[in-house]
Amino acid sequence: MYEIPSKVQQPKDIFQDSVVDLRHDVPRPPLAISFGDYNDYGTPQEYFFGTFGNISLIKGEEKVRKSFAKSLILACATGGTANNYSERIKGHSLKDKWIVDIDTEQDPYYVKMNTNRIIDMVGHIPPNYLALQLRKHTPEQRLAVLEYLFEKSPIKDKLGIVFIDGYVDLLKDFNSNIESNELTHRLMKWSAISNSHISGILHLNPGTQKGRGHLGTILQQKCETIAIVTKDEERSTISCQRARGINFPPLTFEIDRYKPKDIEISNGDTSF
Repeated sequence: MYEIPSKVQQPKDIFQDSVVDLRHDVPRPPLAISFGDYNDYGTPQEYFFGTFGNISLIKGEEKVRKSFAKSLILACATGGTANNYSERIKGHSLKDKWIVDIDTEQDPYYVKMNTNRIIDMVGHIPPNYLALQLRKHTPEQRLAVLEYLFEKSPIKDKLGIVFIDGYVDLLKDFNSNIESNELTHRLMKWSAISNSHISGILHLNPGTQKGRGHLGTILQQKCETIAIVTKDEERSTISCQRARGINFPPLTFEIDRYKPKDIEISNGDTSF
């Protein structure tokens, strides 16, 4: 279990800190990622995908290009020439914040392919883009890395988007009620204390549109946005299944033949 910060250690302090001020409105959290399109009146509209201080979920069956969808979202959120690939996806207020791309399952070759794809779309190596590969580590070690990132690292107060591919590898048992609830609460806590947007990928239960195991059940209850990726021959579609607001219109994309580039990735001082 994660520890409650000492400043709200006592129930009295928790109570006082939790009282809602009924005299003042609370503005909606600012946008981190939007999916733009035209509304029914033909007016451009920025549909919410993710806001700072919240979490989201992208789910889908195997091999429907969930990782490609992640790369497209992160590249377009970063900017550069990525708008040539999609004008609809945009990042907001990320110039001075880190975009952290965490992979938990792929080997170094495929991780490098994914990072190269983002760099290719953006047109250069973004100075605020950081990629981590955690495949060789245990679920406990992966969680410890995330705890360090959000609570102790030098960039903990400068996080914009943290993307986890995939959520399930942070648990030993994705059907465990205790583990699933604990992870979900950690994600909620980390997004709140860092004021970042946390998104991640989860497979579907076979033959359904429900996220894998008990983890999928509890995550779907807490996420701001739940998107699903489907594939029809050569095209994949990102659709909004549920959102706290208006669902963004579906976005369909195709993959051109991609030849990985030999790019030496360097983010400057990464001795965090």
